[in-house]
Amino acid sequence: MFKKNKKTKNLFAYKRGFTLIELLVVIAIIGLLGGVVMISLQSVRAKTRDTQRVTSINTINTALNLYHTTYSAYPIFDGYITGSDALSTTLKSSGLINEIPIDPTNDGNYRYYYQSTDGQDFYLEYYLETNSINGKSEGRNFLIP
Repeated sequence: MFKKNKKTKNLFAYKRGFTLIELLVVIAIIGLLGGVVMISLQSVRAKTRDTQRVTSINTINTALNLYHTTYSAYPIFDGYITGSDALSTTLKSSGLINEIPIDPTNDGNYRYYYQSTDGQDFYLEYYLETNSINGKSEGRNFLIP
């Protein structure tokens, strides 16, 4: 049979766990991967918000065109669309739209702006965070009928 050596037994007694260096390397790698994932998620979130912005602007545009078809003029208003402003109230009370969409962040530059001084045409302004939408650029964008 195989005879155990006391030296061999003691050699394995010291190899039971991980060394501090090995643990620190693993923790550093996990931290690095976590950072990369977080950066990727921020980019995806910005693209999602941009998609919501374009969808919201198209919804507002549709409501404005329906309003023009019904009343032969666009609502006269000059300001930011907040959901409780005069434009939003006018569109909701006309029954053409139930809820006026606002920007997903609704802070700083990321707000929707509407202007119509004569009721014959209008100007919608909005900002995008990325270049992810075809035909739209990062930053300031306009919708004019």
